[in-house]
Amino acid sequence: MKVRRLAGAGPVIALTVMSFGATAAHADVAALALVTQSFNVAPAGTISLTVRAPNNLAAESTGLSLAITAYRPIADRDALDDAIAGDLNRNIDTVEVSEQNMLRPATDQVQVVVPVEVTTRTPEALQLSKPGLYPVLVELRNNGDSVAELVTFVHRVPGDSEKAEDPLRVAFAATTETAVRLDEKAAVIVDQAARDQLSELAALLESSSVAISVRVEPSEVAAVASSDADGAALVSRLDAALRSHQLISSPSYPLDPSVANAASQGALYTQWLRDGEDVLAASVGASSTRTTALISKSLSRSGAGLLRELGARLLVLSPAEFASLVSADSPDLDTTQLIQLVIANDLTIDSIVADPRPLNLLQRHVDNAPLGNIYAVADLLALRNSTARDGGDPTRHGVVVSAPDLEIPGGDFGGFAELLDTTPGLRASTLDDIGIRTDQLIDDEGPVRLELPDSVPGDLGPRLSTVAAIELQSASAGSMLPADDPRPAEWKRLAEVLPTAALTDRQVDDIATTIRAEHAALLASIEVPNGFSFNLTGRTGTVRFSLKNTNTIPLTVRIRLSSPKLIASDNEQNIVLTPGAFTEIKLPIRARSNGRFPAALELFTPSGDVRLAAPIPITANITALSGLGNLVTGAGLLVVLSWWVRHLGKNRRARVAGDATQHHPAAPATTLPDS
Repeated sequence: MKVRRLAGAGPVIALTVMSFGATAAHADVAALALVTQSFNVAPAGTISLTVRAPNNLAAESTGLSLAITAYRPIADRDALDDAIAGDLNRNIDTVEVSEQNMLRPATDQVQVVVPVEVTTRTPEALQLSKPGLYPVLVELRNNGDSVAELVTFVHRVPGDSEKAEDPLRVAFAATTETAVRLDEKAAVIVDQAARDQLSELAALLESSSVAISVRVEPSEVAAVASSDADGAALVSRLDAALRSHQLISSPSYPLDPSVANAASQGALYTQWLRDGEDVLAASVGASSTRTTALISKSLSRSGAGLLRELGARLLVLSPAEFASLVSADSPDLDTTQLIQLVIANDLTIDSIVADPRPLNLLQRHVDNAPLGNIYAVADLLALRNSTARDGGDPTRHGVVVSAPDLEIPGGDFGGFAELLDTTPGLRASTLDDIGIRTDQLIDDEGPVRLELPDSVPGDLGPRLSTVAAIELQSASAGSMLPADDPRPAEWKRLAEVLPTAALTDRQVDDIATTIRAEHAALLASIEVPNGFSFNLTGRTGTVRFSLKNTNTIPLTVRIRLSSPKLIASDNEQNIVLTPGAFTEIKLPIRARSNGRFPAALELFTPSGDVRLAAPIPITANITALSGLGNLVTGAGLLVVLSWWVRHLGKNRRARVAGDATQHHPAAPATTLPDS
């Protein structure tokens, strides 16, 4: 199918609808208010309608009648716009009901029932010869003069012998619009606006007989649920209402996929998306889907690529976002078909443009809801009719109805949904169904593609740098604390949430400053001695000193001895310091040599090597025996031993020599003593 111009579609929808002012055909008469009306009428059926005259006109007038005039069926939205504005084409038939044939439900109301005929023309019935959407002018006349009127529409449905109207699929989308705000503790601010928004959403879902695809902020829902009993009841009500609707996945905290991916934080977005799904499941008990995404602000190629990788198959663009992707001189595109968004050369993702016209009509006529409902459904029928007129198959087209910025719609949505759900030619559907059953928009060159920007405003770089620094500092300071201290977990939570758009840059700076101050206070809790000297008379010994912990909880520090001539038996030991007191430290050491030399005691956090204080200077006096002294002592012992050996040997030789002399022949005789 070729690209075709779709009257009234695209980004000009909201402006066109908002220009409607009158619901009467002539500016010089008062406007009637519609109370009730039959909209879908069978070939041999009846039109029942009740109108209310302004300023009690019906009660004060005599000779009243109600004239019903049908005009040629309309085939597109341009004709619908003209009819609503009072610019009616050629009339077909008129039925005037006299006062005696009218009912008076109230003093200012009149009610009539008008038969419909097809092949004949009689004064009592309104001829609607073929199926179609007919503009109808309703005039309250007083003695033949028109005193009040309104323009409405009647949908004459096909009979058994007539071709049925192929239905156009209609889906609905809405998202909460109040931005999530966090306080200085990164807690969601639950104010009245947040409560009102969820209450409004719950009311919308409860009133609708058709499924609506909705996106909510997980953190806001969870915060409201835990705020108080009223908040819990509100979220419980939302839970019940969501059971017949579709919930779209959303990150746990607001995070733009384009900005995240530009900072190489696709993994962070993915994790937050999973967390958001878990939060929603815990809060409202409903599972959420990633297959569709609602896009109300700028999206880059990489952002769309990330959504696609995470499961998105259809992007619903707000009219403003769609307008930013097409040039001003481009022809209006048929937004009831899928348009491809280019992610890379050979990679695209399907999109469809949200249509705010029906809901704008509801809002425009919020003071006359029955008429607004008819206008909104008639607008969709006109869109369906133009598709069929131009050779398209309405069953292969689709429309996503939403408010202009995809926000929660106002007006009588329940009445609109009920009327749509019972109107032949339209079929309530879901976004998933639209994505599967709607054809691609084709031109002479193939599927129509729109180029996404390479980047969008926003830079996570500075915040990510802050997060990295805080996490590193928190790991060091946190290692000083007892295992059950809650502060490290809180620092981690605060640091992890800093990338969210729910925090301003100033808030991020304030949170980082507060965390760093807490770190600094911990590090400053340790008091150290100015320095000291000690003596060591052996090769090993103990250095004794004291550290004071001024904090109210035990703190752990790591001690290191720095010296080329002293060795600590445990040079990286962790010491737990008693709160509010001095703790004596006994550090076993071993000396390498004698002498007097400087050393230093250094204090660090147990993790991260963050210095807690300047090094403590110490002076060591080592007077133990050296290796040379031992050598001299050993040599002296050897000299003494050698002297004793020589002395003993000399005496023995002397005794032996004496004995030999006495027995020699030349020796003199020995005189024996007398017996």
